[in-house]
Amino acid sequence: MNRQITPFPMPRQGKISLVVASRGVLQALMEMLATLALRGQVLVVDGGNCFDAYALARALRRHTPEIQTMLEQVWLSRAFTCYQMVAMLAELPVNGTPVIVLDMLATFLDENVNLNKRQRLLDNSLNLLRRISAGAPVAIWARANPPAAGNEYQQLLTALYETAQDTWELQAPGRPVHQLPLF
Repeated sequence: MNRQITPFPMPRQGKISLVVASRGVLQALMEMLATLALRGQVLVVDGGNCFDAYALARALRRHTPEIQTMLEQVWLSRAFTCYQMVAMLAELPVNGTPVIVLDMLATFLDENVNLNKRQRLLDNSLNLLRRISAGAPVAIWARANPPAAGNEYQQLLTALYETAQDTWELQAPGRPVHQLPLF
């Protein structure tokens, strides 16, 4: 009855889907997560501490009255460092369960870790996601313009682009070019 309305298609098995967009895409990601939860268990790894349980509950409510049961289908892990991201991805089961990684690159912006080390850890993370994607849908969200983004972020983002088979770049709506009249 209710349809999922997102600016991008659902992730598919055998592919890594990448969404590069501002934080405003979180509502659409929660819609996608709700649709996946209605089908079964979903694993979420949150790298930017941005998982919105209320938005997920609202999205589920549009599809089913069994909100609590559906919320139990979503297993959440939060990574606060690039080391934790790799460790969490290494522990994920390879059993066909969809995986969503939110704000993945946020954990790789730690200036206390050498850039070469962060790049190696990101490569390890992406190899783990490739292995998982062979049997399950995998989706990654990376911010298009994170705060204090620099050249290092673009290097890390390039690695995501090279790994993903499906990519969506979403732009924030622009401002009007001219001032509208007040009266």
